[in-house]
Amino acid sequence: MMQDNTIDPFEVIARYQRMPPVQLDLIASELGLRVVNLPLGNEIAGQIMRDGRGRSGYSILINSTQHPNRQRFTFAHEIAHFVLHRDLIESGIVDDTMYRSSLSSFYEVQANKLAADILMPIRLVKKYRDSLGGDVAALAKKFQVSQASMQIRLDGLRG
Repeated sequence: MMQDNTIDPFEVIARYQRMPPVQLDLIASELGLRVVNLPLGNEIAGQIMRDGRGRSGYSILINSTQHPNRQRFTFAHEIAHFVLHRDLIESGIVDDTMYRSSLSSFYEVQANKLAADILMPIRLVKKYRDSLGGDVAALAKKFQVSQASMQIRLDGLRG
């Protein structure tokens, strides 16, 4: 069964960005995405494909052998592909561990940016940055992202 196209995926995402960590499983569920965690080998981080399963007809595969923070970024990245590039997904987009795929780098940059926006909403990062005194490790733990990702996010707020 296909998902109702009247659902605004950005509204769905925003509903689950009220406090960290953002609940990706709830976003995926509301968008009708089927999500499977399984070992995918060392070179593959994740994949999204149109397979007729789930309410949306799309499935996300996440490499279960990677660090949990990496899995969360991959999950958000594949949700971003669904939101932004759904019409380009046929048999699948396989993202390697550097988040490169058969799509152009332009689309990968878009998916990476939206993934960061999903996981680390600017409003929440600013709020917790102030309450935690800018402690990168504490912020990364709160948002369940890597310290490197959080540092990049914080650096972007200064610019």
